Amino acid sequence: MRKALFRLLLALIFIFTGIKPVYAQLYKNQFTVTDDNDQYINPYHDRYYTSGVAGTFTHAISRANIKDTNVVKKSLEIEAGQHIYTSYTADAKFIQPNPFVFVPYNQDRPFTAYLFAGASYNWLYANEDALKFNAEIGTIGPWALGRQVQQDFHSFFGLYPAGGWKYQLRNAPGVNLRLDYRMYLYRNNKGWFDMEFNPDSWLGNTFTGASAGLQLRIGELNEFYQSAITNSRVTRNSGDHIGNEFYFFTVPQANYVAYDATIEGGLWLKYKGQVTFGIYHWVYQQQFGLQFASNKWSVNYIAYIRSREVKSSALGDQWASINIACRFGKI
Repeated sequence: MRKALFRLLLALIFIFTGIKPVYAQLYKNQFTVTDDNDQYINPYHDRYYTSGVAGTFTHAISRANIKDTNVVKKSLEIEAGQHIYTSYTADAKFIQPNPFVFVPYNQDRPFTAYLFAGASYNWLYANEDALKFNAEIGTIGPWALGRQVQQDFHSFFGLYPAGGWKYQLRNAPGVNLRLDYRMYLYRNNKGWFDMEFNPDSWLGNTFTGASAGLQLRIGELNEFYQSAITNSRVTRNSGDHIGNEFYFFTVPQANYVAYDATIEGGLWLKYKGQVTFGIYHWVYQQQFGLQFASNKWSVNYIAYIRSREVKSSALGDQWASINIACRFGKI
């Protein structure tokens, strides 16, 4: 019954999007556009992590370069993007004298952006575990162009002026490394429910910390080594059978944050800016997502709910992400 329901929902998506479930065609490349915005989850919410955009190119590595028999697939990702952070309102007029007493239009989080580019290498294993290593360079402060992007956006759409950028953090280039491991735990016999354990760690002068989450999926699922959830629907193996996917997923996650330069300012700067705050080292995050993937296209919506990060009057944060991926380069 559940499988029939999921197939029906998937068929409706095909009908309304014009995508026809024809014989599977395999692709070795993918381009993904990611757009984050707090108003995607709450139209009256415009604060903290307020927007982000990124583009990612993914390429499947030739099987001739895979020597480990336990590895079924490798891929390379190249990504660039920008994240923008503001206080309770982008029109913050004053520095907040007491960080624990909320006063409208005073700052309870620093203004800054993070402009970055990086590359990732992915290993997908036959036992459905996955390992991803990411190296990234970036900067916070005026070099990250957050002021220009947000002010132009607000001006173009006739929104209120983004006036708090005169208090933004100072420039601080950074190098950051990240290691993300996914451990397959369980899938039921009928294949419509599974879960994996996801420990993650990052080290750098912009972000340093670690996290652990439990990912649960329910719906029309593929194995983790050929699923949108691990960004592994690209392949160089003509014998792969990569089916369509349509599933709901959720991830409860605990984070330990050792350093966050978007809140505390540049790690090695003596003067970091007019407004900086301390951080809560333990942060809880909950994700809820809906994923659709056909042979050529993938689309998902993910809502994020996060507990307090900033030692100020700032509350917890919420935002959502929309990701659209197109695969190309037939094998």
